[in-house]
Amino acid sequence: MKIVQEVEQLTRAYVRKGGKDNRRQQRSRMLAFAEHCAGLGQNSLGQIGRAHVVSYWKSTQKLSNATRYNHWRALVVLWQLAGKPEEPPKPRAV
Repeated sequence: MKIVQEVEQLTRAYVRKGGKDNRRQQRSRMLAFAEHCAGLGQNSLGQIGRAHVVSYWKSTQKLSNATRYNHWRALVVLWQLAGKPEEPPKPRAV
């Protein structure tokens, strides 16, 4: 299963509950991260680690700190849904 499809599968139930608009935004951020990782050649969430998240932060340097923080919150949820330990690294302030 490709990583983007894996994230879509994991987040399907997540979007159905709670504040719909916010969860749709969070899901789109999770999918953007998955597409970034797929571009790096990763095929599943099991292959994703800190280096991939850092690479993603480097690619989003043009975004505001508040937007990058929102992306980080989406990654925290993705990490929880995937059952990964700890949290993904936070973006550094520009």
